[in-house]
This record gives sequence, C-alpha cells and structure tokens, in this order.
Amino acid sequence: MVLKNLRIVLEHKIIEKGFLVFENGKIAKIGEGEYKGEAKDCGGLIAMPGFIDIHIHGSAGIDFMDAEAKGYKIIADSLYKEGVTTFLATTLTSDKESLAKVCKTVKEVKKEIPSLGGIHFEGPYINEKHKGAQNAEFIRNPDIKEFDELLELSGNNVRYITLAPEKEGAMEFIEHIHKEGVTVSAGHSDASFDDVKNAIAKGLTNTTHTHNAMSGHHHRKPGIVTAAFYFDELFTEFICDKIHVCPNVLLTSYKIIGPERFVMITDALKVKNSDIEEFQLFGLDCVKKDGAAYLTTGPLAGSLLTMDQGLRNMKEITGASLVDLAKITSRNAAKAIHFADRGVIEEGKLADIVILDDSLHVKETYKEGRKVY
Repeated sequence: MVLKNLRIVLEHKIIEKGFLVFENGKIAKIGEGEYKGEAKDCGGLIAMPGFIDIHIHGSAGIDFMDAEAKGYKIIADSLYKEGVTTFLATTLTSDKESLAKVCKTVKEVKKEIPSLGGIHFEGPYINEKHKGAQNAEFIRNPDIKEFDELLELSGNNVRYITLAPEKEGAMEFIEHIHKEGVTVSAGHSDASFDDVKNAIAKGLTNTTHTHNAMSGHHHRKPGIVTAAFYFDELFTEFICDKIHVCPNVLLTSYKIIGPERFVMITDALKVKNSDIEEFQLFGLDCVKKDGAAYLTTGPLAGSLLTMDQGLRNMKEITGASLVDLAKITSRNAAKAIHFADRGVIEEGKLADIVILDDSLHVKETYKEGRKVY
C-alpha cells in the first residue's frame, strides 16, 4: 500500500509533501515529493505515529477487569477511532484471582489483537493514603512470588506496574521485576523525593498520572512530583483532559519536563465511548459528571478522555509543534515500555499510522499497514 500527498511527522522534522510505502506490516519507504505510481491520495492530511496509550482501563462500556475475549476486540476497535494503535490493558487494585483472569485473557487474545501491547498493573502494591478510586480492601505490600505467578499466567505480557516505592519490600521488588523487563512506575504513593531517588537506582523509570494520587511538590517536603520534575531518568504520565490536571499546571509541567519525557495517557474508564452514566469500578459506585468519572463519594475516579482530544488539548495549552506532540503521544510511551518497533515514523518500523486533518481530528488509522478506521 502507498499513501501519497501527506504531511509526514518524523521524529525530528516534518516532510511537507511526501509518501509512505507499507509492505508486510512495516514502513518500507518514506519519500519526499510526488510518488510516481498508483497510490492513495491523502490530500495534504497529516501523518503521525499511531498513538500509544499505556494507561487505559476500558472503553465502549467494557472494563478489562471483567472483559471476556470478545470484549478486548470491542475495546481495541473503539480505540482505533481515536488513533490508538497500541494500548496496555490496565487493571485495578484487586484480589489475585481477578488479576489472574486478566492475565489469562490477555495471553489468550494477544495474537488476535495486534494493538494489545500487554498489561499494566495499577496496584495492588500502593499506598492507601493516595488510593484514589482504588479499592482499599485489596491493597497489600509487594509480593515477588505473587507477581511471578501472574507474569507466568500472562505469558510474560505484563509490561508495566504502578506501585508505591515506600512500601515494605518495594525496593527488592522493583529490582526483581526490572530484571524481568517490566517497566516500574511510582503512583498512588506518598513517596519522598529520596524514596524515588533510591527506587530509580533499583529500576524505577516512570511516574503514574503525575500530580494525581501522589505526594506533591512542596518546598520543605518534596515528593514524587518534585522528583518527576528533576530526574531525567523518569518518563512522566499525564492525564491531559484539563480536569485531572488544570491547564496552567499542564503548561508549567510541560515547560519543566519537556517533550522528551512527557507521556500523555487517558486513564479512561469503560464508560468512555458509551452511553453509560452510572457504573461500578471494582465494587465502588461511580457516575459520569462534568466531563469525567467520579466516585459517588466525591473524588475523581478516572477520565473519559480520548487520545486525539488529549492531543488537541496539549496543542491548545502549550502550542507544541507536531514533532513534539508526536513524542508525547507515541514515541515516549514506546520508549517507556521498551517497544523499539513503533512510536515513530521510520523505515523498518511498524506501519502504525494515524491520519489527521489540520484541526487534529482523526480521519484514518492504520495498524501494521492495514486500514482499521
């Protein structure tokens, strides 16, 4: 397949008029100027790397915690509409049996759903003080044996885990799973700046939904937010819906962290892309309200954000270039989870491409060279 007459967003520059050649699911050639031959004319639209959402709980009325195999396909198809070509099925703090179910399902369906990159365990090894919408009943200390059993059940498809580095046994746990190739992120945590520094030495590389459900930036008691600003080793997740983090804080955080480490996520719940108004989040009652999802007791529970809306929000808030927007929506996430075959438009990489108009609305999505939306 050949797509021509495109503005192509590469890692370091934009080709104002070019073409893409797909072969065997990969980008075979990137060209500048006119393509001499049969090709699909894209009319000057923008080609960016397909979006990568490493933190999403569900979509189209389905949650990964209770989804059967067919549910994963429904979620994946709904995400193609917003330009997502890779996602991690994100869990909640829960009992081992529920996590085992997700692991078994992902192992079963992964070959059939190319956009499913693996699993993100959000918990259960978190701090109750910053539990947010996680169920405190299931919070526990890091357990290497439990994790290893779940990793095996998943077929080694656990890619990412959010935990509290200050928990008992956390440093040994981080070192162990880092050696297994799992990305470790600090979140739902009251860790101090020094806790994060020590955890980085053991293999911590990320922060989860930065500013939300974590120790903050304080001039006498610096926490995870301060560490996220300071340590160049850390990729930093942000929910860019303008609700979880206000626009001025997003603007400030982006200025400090820059486009090389900033990772946009949705943290979206199952009610995204659905008409459901009231629902349960692993035993906790929730409701849609004012553009997000809330526990009925008041706190934010999660977002309804789509990746393309997040892209537009960040363009509006920061004025970032398309090159830098491609980093925060795709390249940085790919680096964070060690997926070297995607995240940028480059010859030899997967042909995961999202086509957008000038207002950054998705027109088409290609997964491994196949048009999926």
